[in-house]
Amino acid sequence: MKFKLACIGLLGVLFLNCSSDDDLVCAEDYTGELTAVESVLQGTWVLTAVESSVAVDLTDDEEDNPIKDIFVQSTDCQNDAEYNFMTDRSFTFKQGLTAANCEQKSDILGTWQFTGNTLNFSSACTIFSSQINLNDDETAFSVESLLNIRDINNQLVEAEVTYTYTKN
Repeated sequence: MKFKLACIGLLGVLFLNCSSDDDLVCAEDYTGELTAVESVLQGTWVLTAVESSVAVDLTDDEEDNPIKDIFVQSTDCQNDAEYNFMTDRSFTFKQGLTAANCEQKSDILGTWQFTGNTLNFSSACTIFSSQINLNDDETAFSVESLLNIRDINNQLVEAEVTYTYTKN
């Protein structure tokens, strides 16, 4: 599940829980009508590719066969990830909920805003921003992260990892 941890760090989206401290002020939800640019993101986006800048071997197939395609080396549970951006600015990020027998599952809720090429999330008292790249026909977006990936030989490999989500 080495990739799962990396994907959650991506992908996904790190959200910290609020404390019960009365002085804590949580980030406010995003509200208001979607702009024309934001309406492009409305809908469901499914993880369809994960590419590394460095070839890495993540599979225990008794062959030394590093490749850059992380998606094909990952389990169905790891690749089962999707965003759903609603017109009321709410969003969900789900991972491991559709594939069979997933031990680790994520179901994150919050609100969103898209400005320029920055996608902002508000969830669990946290604001998280990510630079995304929409393709020309606005049917896919990608997110890049610099990650340390642990390969099958237990070696850490630093790589730029690109996650691609395609509109469903």
